[in-house]
Amino acid sequence: MALPAPLTARRRSHIPSRYCLVLMALSLGHEAAAQEKDHVEIGLGAAALPRFEGSDEYRARLAPLVDVRKGRFFARTSDGIGLNLLETPRFTIGASVAWMPGYRGRDVPDGIGKLSAALGGRVFVSTRVGGAVATLSATQALTESERGLLVNARVAYPYQVTERLKVTPLISTNWANGKYMDSYFGVDAARAAGSGFPVYQPSAGFKDISLRVAVRYQLNKHWSVAGAVGVSRLLGKAADSPFVKRETQPSALVGLTYTF
Repeated sequence: MALPAPLTARRRSHIPSRYCLVLMALSLGHEAAAQEKDHVEIGLGAAALPRFEGSDEYRARLAPLVDVRKGRFFARTSDGIGLNLLETPRFTIGASVAWMPGYRGRDVPDGIGKLSAALGGRVFVSTRVGGAVATLSATQALTESERGLLVNARVAYPYQVTERLKVTPLISTNWANGKYMDSYFGVDAARAAGSGFPVYQPSAGFKDISLRVAVRYQLNKHWSVAGAVGVSRLLGKAADSPFVKRETQPSALVGLTYTF
């Protein structure tokens, strides 16, 4: 698809944004908690996700599933690679480097153009209250400064149904600043000329709210089957974007993991 000249100048990453979408949209119930035991778990999953936030079309995607904890170091599909800087029986404070997803040019309407994935710096605080785990995080784009800031709040309740079966319901919401909203949902003059949509410059605000249920079943000492289903609804200025076709979007992920 030929893009207007101003759009072709946008930086294009070679990192597959389809993986970034999978990692951000669904995880398999690994919520950060103080004094978590060391472990290494890797696997592969298949996901059904919208082509972009607000799309009315879906496609299947493969995604690596990673959950590693060694001392203060962690690497998780949903939270990136980082360190727990402070840990107490109740609180965990840390920082990580994570991918901020983009979208492919062929997945969005003609003239909107590709949005590359960006490398983001993430800081977070997590606390356990009763059986629930609440996490507040902020991720600032580092490699694409115009991508902006995303703040996430989530509450999960991991529940061990049986010795082998764990179910984790989760609710989360995202707030984005003006740069982030404009990058993902805005339509500048060049985009408007190429797509036919009106110029649109969204301001900062709450971007979405999501519900998810993750299920994990341990087959044996090493192998587990895991899955997650969820639904997300765009809010406010994100939902009002001219190229958003569907505000409420379900998603699903199933995978097989191996624990060392």
